[in-house]
Amino acid sequence: MKEKELRLAIVFFGGVSLAIYQHGINREILNLIRASKLYHRNRLGEDSNVPSFRSRYPDEPERSTGEVYLQCFSAIGQHLSLRVMVDVISGSSAGGINGIALARALAHDLSLAPLTDMWLAEADMLKLLAPEAKARLWSKWIFWPFVRPLLARLHREGLFIGKIDAEMQERVSVFLRSRWFKPPLDGPRLAALVLDGLTAMERPEASTESLLPPGTRLDLLVTATDFRGLDRSIFIHDPPMVKEREHRHLLRFRLDHDKAGHLQSDFDLDNLPSLAFAARASASYPGAFPPAQLREMDDLLASHHKPWPARSRFLARNFSGYRDQSKNPEEAVLVDGSILDNKPIMATLEAIRAHSAFREVDRRLVYIDPHSQMDKAVASSTVPGFFATLRGALSDLPRTDPTYNELADVSRYNKQVRRLKETIYYARAEVAKLIEQATGGRISGSFSIHDLRHWRLTSTNLLAGTPIVYDSYMRALALEGLDFVVELINGACHFSRDSAQAHRVQESIEQWARNQAILLSDSYRMPENAYENTDVPAFAKIVIDFGLVYKKRRLNFVLHEINALYTNTSLMDSCSTEPEDLDLIKIQIHKLIDEMSIYDDSSFLSGQAIAMCRKLFLADLGQMEIEQFVSAHDSAISSLVKRLGIECDMARRNDDADAVLSSSLVLNLEPRCRSAILSGYLGYFYWDIILRPVVNALSLEAGPIEEILIDRISPDDFVSLTVPDTTRMLLGGTFAGFGGFLSRATRENDYLWGRLHAVDRLFDILASTVPANTRHEINFHALKKAAFERVIEEEAGRLRLIPDLVARLRDAISAL
Repeated sequence: MKEKELRLAIVFFGGVSLAIYQHGINREILNLIRASKLYHRNRLGEDSNVPSFRSRYPDEPERSTGEVYLQCFSAIGQHLSLRVMVDVISGSSAGGINGIALARALAHDLSLAPLTDMWLAEADMLKLLAPEAKARLWSKWIFWPFVRPLLARLHREGLFIGKIDAEMQERVSVFLRSRWFKPPLDGPRLAALVLDGLTAMERPEASTESLLPPGTRLDLLVTATDFRGLDRSIFIHDPPMVKEREHRHLLRFRLDHDKAGHLQSDFDLDNLPSLAFAARASASYPGAFPPAQLREMDDLLASHHKPWPARSRFLARNFSGYRDQSKNPEEAVLVDGSILDNKPIMATLEAIRAHSAFREVDRRLVYIDPHSQMDKAVASSTVPGFFATLRGALSDLPRTDPTYNELADVSRYNKQVRRLKETIYYARAEVAKLIEQATGGRISGSFSIHDLRHWRLTSTNLLAGTPIVYDSYMRALALEGLDFVVELINGACHFSRDSAQAHRVQESIEQWARNQAILLSDSYRMPENAYENTDVPAFAKIVIDFGLVYKKRRLNFVLHEINALYTNTSLMDSCSTEPEDLDLIKIQIHKLIDEMSIYDDSSFLSGQAIAMCRKLFLADLGQMEIEQFVSAHDSAISSLVKRLGIECDMARRNDDADAVLSSSLVLNLEPRCRSAILSGYLGYFYWDIILRPVVNALSLEAGPIEEILIDRISPDDFVSLTVPDTTRMLLGGTFAGFGGFLSRATRENDYLWGRLHAVDRLFDILASTVPANTRHEINFHALKKAAFERVIEEEAGRLRLIPDLVARLRDAISAL
């Protein structure tokens, strides 16, 4: 049966108290991913004793939406084996808090239910006010008479929606009479609340569980704003270098679930203080919460007698820029991430490109925007006044600036990916002919690993007759290898990528390469008698020893060509290879790619190699001109590059790939399938010349060639239910976004709508990934209705302050 992965990258926009709406959406995303894992466990016989969603997840109610998602996977499974996972999450401000909670739940298969009660009960204005800032009975008593008229006026102008009850009046009164000119809300209280909530999710038996399948990883990106910022070097013409201050700060967390099932996690108990600090920093709304600093979390943990075991790892990953500039991370002042990056779509796209799928993949970027168009002010033809202009420039416009540029970039990206795939399709036959010619037709018969190595080393010579293309391309590959040498030296010397020292290392290595005739001015032709990796000129030796990006790019392209064999009818007509046989080859190639993760940083280098780098580049580099430095240290640089090449041992990576692609797994394939795979491997020089300009423009580097489709979850997308007497669904956006903190009824309202909106949109996403010719055979409408009913059944008892809304929703669902 055809297999497919639906990979979701979730982006949470900022929304202040609308965080409770996003939490409702999180509950459904978690149930969907749990159902996907459970379905595949049952289908593969890994856990055949689990008959129902509730049996596996006792934290869920008797009639959970998870059961409905499980039914959906069973129905889809009649036509397609669909696996759904979330592998990238990003969030800003309130969205950052929800991104952290969802990531922890997915990383270790934990329940979000403990956080629901926390949001409903604790996200209250009176509980969030700092004790020293909270108004006493007679504080600013003169404002008492004005509270009710003020609320009435705001209600008439549409700034308050829903019923204004005594609870809301009390909280508005206390808030307005609390401390002025200092943040009234309690930062440590927010951090403690998040820390307690993340801790409450823990269950001892889940330490080795994860909703991420083996061989995958989860990336979490949380935005913050570094108030003081860090200096960044930019190299221009005159002056040669200028410094600019960078205030955007991304806090990164990661889970690696290796193929053996082991977890390397930033989401376990040891990392909870790191996650809580990230949430506190990202949600430090200016003027409401004080800025966040590391010492605040240290003091909080000390007062609770709790350790922070992963503190040093957190600082090393997220504050290395401070170390590079000899600054103390303790002095960093972080404020709300939504100030500069309220909608972290671009950071999410960069993370997506580092993820590759084992099967055919349907990649979606799902952004969760809690703001309805009805919440946005109608454009006026009048000139804004002084205060309106000031507020818009300082707060509203930066935070609510639309995602037009980012989404337009994704659309252009997808257009180029589609054209790239068309280019590959139409060039296949010509590249296959070139490989047939280069191998003397033996590619279709029997051959050895030595033959394959010889063909790999010499097949490029077919293009050597067009030096204007061939020589410039080979020179670019050599420079790509030299770039990796520079990365290793910078890592060993702790030079940041944009520093003056790193810039000088780059210039020195390139000058050395010119002196060593690695960067040639004439021919880059390979010798025809090259049978071993050592039988090649100096430029090719650099590519073999250090061409990491090229090697990854080539193997990912081979995977692309194998994936085409699953779906390309024209190929399968003359290739009766079973999908399982292709799976086995892909497993081996994925192993080759995974093994190259050792080069992600310079930690694999020996102490002697690191000492050689430091001795050479920490001493005289800044004291001499580049040419003078290289001339004086030519032999030392040559010795260093030789040592780095031996320790990288990338030539062995080529040999390992040759071994896989000359093994019986490939030789036993039907000739057309074998030719397609080997043309992708041996002919990758030709493919790379064709594809590399577009691949570089798309910033794909070594990643897979995939479209990224965009889906949105927002109040404006909920069209399945028409509920009478409901003009505005979400109420928490009132009072400058703090409306949810003023009333539990508002929080209950927004949380319930969040769950319902997620049900609606998640079923739409599932339906859209099913082939169109079989979609009509699955009753998605009935599944949606059943899931809506489950949400109402589960929440009716908990949401005691909104019985009218629950009753109207029941009637509307019954009418579907």
